Amino acid sequence: MITQYEKYRDERLQDPVLKAKYLIAKEKLKLELLLDSVDEAITKQSSLSTIKRRTAKLRKYIEELAV
Repeated sequence: MITQYEKYRDERLQDPVLKAKYLIAKEKLKLELLLDSVDEAITKQSSLSTIKRRTAKLRKYIEELAV
């Protein structure tokens, strides 16, 4: 079942300019969350393997965006 919000969002996303801005905002949010994850690991002085794993995840996501 589709909620009122989903229906409204889908109608609004018919506009190509708004759709582009929406998609870019989603990607920006994901990048910010990944960066926060790396920053948190550094702040908490997590193990080097944890920091490397999170950095690798961020690097992989950036590579996927570039394709």
